[in-house]
Amino acid sequence: MKVVEVTKFGGPDVLVAKRAPEPVAGPGQVVIGVSVVDVMSIDAQLRAGWGRDWFPARPPFVPGTGVAGRVISAGDGVEAGWVGRRVAALLPGGGAYAERAVAGVETVVAVPGEVPLWQAAALVQVGPAALSLVEAAELRPGARVLVTGAGGALGLALVRLASAAGARVTAAAHGPAKRAAALEAGAAQAVDYPELTGSSGGVRDDGAGAGGSSGGIAARSFEVVFDGVGGEVGAAAFALVAPGGRFFAYGVPSGSVAPVDPAEAERRGVRLIGMEQVQFAPDEFRRLAERTFKEVAAGRLATAVGLVVPLERAAEAHAALQSRELVGKALLVASARAARYSRHGGPEVLEIVEVPLPEPGPGQVRVAVRAAGVNPIDWKLRRGFRGAAPDGPQGTGMELAGTVDALGPGVRGLRLGDPVYGQVAPGAVATHAIAEADALAPKPDDLTYEEAAALPVAVETARRALRDLGVEEGETLLIHAVAGGVGLAAAQLALARGVTVIGTASERHHDFLRGLGVRPVAYGEGLERRLPPSVDRVLDASGRDELELSVQLTGDPDKVITIADRDGAQRLGVRFSTGDGAAAAARALREAPHVRLPVAEVFPLERIADAHRRSEEGHFLGKLVISTAQT
Repeated sequence: MKVVEVTKFGGPDVLVAKRAPEPVAGPGQVVIGVSVVDVMSIDAQLRAGWGRDWFPARPPFVPGTGVAGRVISAGDGVEAGWVGRRVAALLPGGGAYAERAVAGVETVVAVPGEVPLWQAAALVQVGPAALSLVEAAELRPGARVLVTGAGGALGLALVRLASAAGARVTAAAHGPAKRAAALEAGAAQAVDYPELTGSSGGVRDDGAGAGGSSGGIAARSFEVVFDGVGGEVGAAAFALVAPGGRFFAYGVPSGSVAPVDPAEAERRGVRLIGMEQVQFAPDEFRRLAERTFKEVAAGRLATAVGLVVPLERAAEAHAALQSRELVGKALLVASARAARYSRHGGPEVLEIVEVPLPEPGPGQVRVAVRAAGVNPIDWKLRRGFRGAAPDGPQGTGMELAGTVDALGPGVRGLRLGDPVYGQVAPGAVATHAIAEADALAPKPDDLTYEEAAALPVAVETARRALRDLGVEEGETLLIHAVAGGVGLAAAQLALARGVTVIGTASERHHDFLRGLGVRPVAYGEGLERRLPPSVDRVLDASGRDELELSVQLTGDPDKVITIADRDGAQRLGVRFSTGDGAAAAARALREAPHVRLPVAEVFPLERIADAHRRSEEGHFLGKLVISTAQT
C-alpha cells in the first residue's frame, strides 16, 4: 500500500510517498480502506519538529490522526458487522496518511449514508472540538463572541455554531478570503488581526463590505473568546474578554498558546479553559463525533474545504497550511469514487464504488473531476448497445471538466492544478479519471465546471457532422432534435457560418431557440407540412424515424447525416456519423470557444442512476451534468 512518511524533521518536502506492507487488525482493531485523510495544522508542526517533549514520534513516521473510508477487516473482539461500513476514525497514534489505516474500534464512528466521506473526514476532528467548545461556552442569544482563526476549519465551524445559538460573532482572520468565508458562515463582522489591538480600522460588518469604525474593535469587550491562534493574537484577544467572561485557548498554529497571566484572569474574573476542552477520552469522542454527523446530515454543521489533493501530494497540503492563506480544511484523497456497472440493464445496475486512484501512464494525466456530462451513448452502452456482456466493472461518462491532478511520463504543456475539459474513454463519472493529455483543452475562465463538462462530446459531434455534410454559407440546414446538446452546438456553429437553421423541438423550447436565431418547428403529426418544401442539408440528432422525410426534403441521401439512427441510415443510404476521437474533441473546443449549452439539470454523483433515467426520458433543453466536486 501507499503511505506518506515524514522522513526527517523539516519543511513540507520531507513528506515522501512510499510503499509499505498491508496492515493487519489486532484485537479490538479494524483496518480501514482510507478514502480521505484529514490534514491538521498540528500535523505540519510535528513534521517540522515542534512539540517533541509531548509527542514521542520520531522520523520516519506516518503522520495524521483522522480518516474516513470503509472497514475492510476486523480483529478479534470486534463485531463482524463493522466490516463494509462507511466510517470515520480518530487515530491517536498517527498513521492516517496511508491507503490503509488501523484504528481501535473505540474511536471508529459510522458515517450516515447522506454524509459524503470527504465531509466526514473534514469534520471528524473539527466537529467534536467545535461542539465541545460551544457546549462549554453556554452561549445565550445576544452573547458577544470573538473567534480567532475564524477562516480555518475549526474557526468556521465555531462561527456557524455560535451564530446558530444566537450569539453575535466577531470573526478575526487574516486575509479577505478568510474573512469572507467567516461572514458567509454567519459572523456579524470580520476583522484582521491588527484590528484586535486597535491599530487599524476597516471592520467589515454584517457582510456589507469594508465599512466600519476606525479601531472600534479594541474598544469592545466579549463575553466569550475562542482563541484558535495563540501567541500575540491570543494575547490581544484575551485583553478583550469582558470581566466575568470565558477565554478558550486551544490553538497553537503560531507556535505557542496565548501568554495569559492567570493572576490577571483572576482579577478580572475571567475563566480560562485550555486544550483539555478539545482532548477527548474515546467514549466522549464517539459521542461528539456521532452528534457531529447528525448535525452535518441535518445541514446545521459544516466547514469549508479549501484544498483537496491526492495522498502523494501531502507536501502541497502542508505548504498551504503554512502559508496561512488556506480557507478552511485541507484533505488528502487516498482513493477515488466512481460510477460502475457490472451487467447490462436499467439505471439500477449503476452503483458508486470506491476504487484505487488511477495512475496516469505515458502521455496521460489524471483529472480531479469537478463535473461530467451525460450523453445518450452512456445509457445505450449500459443497456447493451454493443452486445457483449461486460467482462468486469465498467465506467460511464465520456466528457469531463476538472483540474489536472497528476502527470504521466512525457506530458508537456500541462501543469498540476490546470483547469481543463475534454472527452475521455468511458469512466468520466468519477472523482478522478484518466485522460490523454492531447484530449484536454484549457477550460475558459468564463465557464463553470458544469458548463464546461456539457460541451466536449456535443461540440466534437456537431463540428464533425457539419464538416461531413459540407454545409456552406447561405444554405438552409434542418436539425432534428435541435434543443439537445448536439443540436444546439450544431446550430451555433452553423449560424456563425451564415447558415439558416431550422430545427425540430418541443414547443416549450421554441422561445429559447428563437433567441439563438433558430427557426423552431414542433415535432409530431403533420411535421412535413410545417417544414419548407426543401432544405439544403439535414442533421438528424433525434433518431425518431424522420430520415425518410429528410431524404425527401433534400432529394439526396448524401445531403443527410444522422448520429442517432444507424439502422435507418443503412436502409436509406444516409451517412451515419461516428466520433473522430478525444483529440478531435479537444481541437473542436479550441476552435469553437463561443459555443455554449444550457445545463438542464445538475445531479450529484450519488444520483447517477436518476441522471440516466432523465436522459432516457429526453425532452429537456441542453445537457444533463453530474457534479463530483469535493470542495
